[in-house]
Amino acid sequence: KMIETIILGTIWYQIIAIFGLSIGLHRYFTHRQDFKLSPIWESIVLYLIVLTGAKSPLGWAAAHRAHHNYSDTKLDPHSPKHKGFWYVFFNRWMMKYPVIDRKSIKDLLGNKRVMFFHRHHGKIHLVSIVLSLLVGFKFFIGFIVIPFILSFLFYGLFNTLGHKNGKPVTNHLINLFAAGEGYHDKHHDNWKKIRLGKWDLSGIIIKKAFK
Repeated sequence: KMIETIILGTIWYQIIAIFGLSIGLHRYFTHRQDFKLSPIWESIVLYLIVLTGAKSPLGWAAAHRAHHNYSDTKLDPHSPKHKGFWYVFFNRWMMKYPVIDRKSIKDLLGNKRVMFFHRHHGKIHLVSIVLSLLVGFKFFIGFIVIPFILSFLFYGLFNTLGHKNGKPVTNHLINLFAAGEGYHDKHHDNWKKIRLGKWDLSGIIIKKAFK
């Protein structure tokens, strides 16, 4: 039944959001928080990132570092105050790829796994789509379509609802749908801090599994 596919696809999205977007792309690659992933884990999270449609991990990291450096100013690539709610919600800032400030991501340029997924994320996503369709249409919907759509929607909300009146804020709706990333003000205060609050699921997993 399609409802089962939707439920399983939503659970799969949550797994991707936790391990791919939050723990992997955001906290590990972008902010270099104090925990270590093995090369195998790096490859896994980079693949999960592909399934979200986030494109290049280099581009995302460069944009997010700029977001922290120039938060809620005209230089912030996804400030809802300066760019507008809908521009940020629909992730139009990602269309700037592959124009990347390479100086801001020097540490990532030497990572061969990151560079591989930077160069080939489109092809990897396409192959995943074709293989999933060969398995079956429902599998394609659950494995590819649902996590892609939910990642697009909820991380658009993360960047819009995470800021209010030109300042980062806590929003527990984001915690529910974006792997505990809703403590956005605390994250901006100290982006090296691993566990940000009671409902920070990604922070809890990092503390338990990767420290």
